[in-house]
Amino acid sequence: MKIHDSLNSAARFAASRWRAAGLEGRKEEQQLWARVNVYRDFISATGQVYLFEDYLKRLAPPPSAHASTALETRKDAANSQKAMEFLLKDFNETLEPEQKRSVLLLIHQVNFVADTGQLDTCEDYINNRLDYAPLAIAHFATRDEAEAWLKGTAEPPSPSFILIGDEYYQAVYTREDNARFIYRDYIIEPYIGELTAGGIPTTPPSFGTRAEAEAWLKDHPASPFDFVSIAGEYYFAVHHKRLQRHTLHHVASALTKWEEMKKAAEQEKAEDAAAESEGEDE
Repeated sequence: MKIHDSLNSAARFAASRWRAAGLEGRKEEQQLWARVNVYRDFISATGQVYLFEDYLKRLAPPPSAHASTALETRKDAANSQKAMEFLLKDFNETLEPEQKRSVLLLIHQVNFVADTGQLDTCEDYINNRLDYAPLAIAHFATRDEAEAWLKGTAEPPSPSFILIGDEYYQAVYTREDNARFIYRDYIIEPYIGELTAGGIPTTPPSFGTRAEAEAWLKDHPASPFDFVSIAGEYYFAVHHKRLQRHTLHHVASALTKWEEMKKAAEQEKAEDAAAESEGEDE
C-alpha cells in the first residue's frame, strides 16, 4: 500500500473512532481522537510524507507499538505524551488486524514528530492551525525560481503550499514517477471572504506605498493577519512566522475570486443533483 493510502486509511479509522466517541458522549476520548489525526495533518502540511515513509522503513521489523524515548524525556510534551498513552492503550485493546495496523501507524506518526525534533513546531501547529493562515513552506519571488527549486531538489517537500510573490501555489512531487508540477491554489481567498464578512476595521493602518507598509509590518508583525490600507486600497496582511515574512493580498481582487469560487461550487452541486435525478428517473 502506498504511503498516502496508508495515511488516509489511518485517518479514516481515527475519524470513525472520533464519531463513535461523540455519539456515545465520551468527550475526552473524542478530543484525543481529533488530536491524533492532526499529527498526520502536520506531516502532510509540511511536505514530509515521503520522509515519514523512509522513517517507517528504518524501524526494526516488525515495527512495534512503543513510545519514542525522545517523547518520554520531554517534560514539556504532556499533550503528545497523553496522546501516545491513549494510542498505546487502544492498540492493546484492538483485536481486528487492519484496525490494529491503523493504530500502529498513528503511533508512528507521533514518534516521527518526536524523533525528528519537531515536537515544539507540531504543538504550535496543533494549537494554532485554526487561527493561522495556511502553512507555506517556502517563498519565491518568481515562478521561474519556484520551478527551478522544484526541479533542482532531489526530493522536494510534497505536497506543500509555497508562496510566489503574494500568491499561494501548490507544489507537488511524486516519488513513484518523479512527476513535479506547480499550480495556483486559491486557499487564502475563503479566509479573506469570511473575515471581511465580519467587517473591515474602519481605521486600519494606512500607508502611501507598499514599501511603507512592509517596513511597518516588519516592526509590527500581524498576529497572524490584519487589514491594512495602501494608497486607499484594502490589503490583507498575512504573517508567515515560519518564513519570517508577510504577504499582502488585495482584498477586492480576493473577494471577486471568492465569489467566483462559490458560484462554481454551487453550479457543480446543481449539476450533480441534476445528474443524480436523471439517474433515478431511468
